[in-house]
Amino acid sequence: MDDLDRIVEIERLCFPEEILFTRGLFSFLLRNATAIVACDNEEIMGFVVGYLSGRTGVIYTLDVHPDHRRKGVGSALLDAIERDMKAAGAKRFRLETAISNTAALNLYRKAGYVDGEVLRNYYGYGKDAVRLWKEV
Repeated sequence: MDDLDRIVEIERLCFPEEILFTRGLFSFLLRNATAIVACDNEEIMGFVVGYLSGRTGVIYTLDVHPDHRRKGVGSALLDAIERDMKAAGAKRFRLETAISNTAALNLYRKAGYVDGEVLRNYYGYGKDAVRLWKEV
């Protein structure tokens, strides 16, 4: 909970206003889901939040501050939460991202995720997403 302000700040830098997670939602998630932060000294560079649903690890959000992108932070966060949820019993992972977010798609595909279904209007009218899956 001590990191809530920085997490909300990074979220605002990563996503457009209409799809931002609220401070209240992050407060709930930090208390009830798995959250991992990546730090450099005392500065939070990014974070990932997920939860286990049966045997499926659901990656709810992965945010990396723009100043720390393309340095392996996103890959390290994804790997860390997968290891954590795999130890808790996850047999596969699921996440969603905007079809237009090529950087995220490249990250997830490089990590072994494969495209699943297209989710029409997931982020609002005309803003489609794709659900990706990874078996372990």
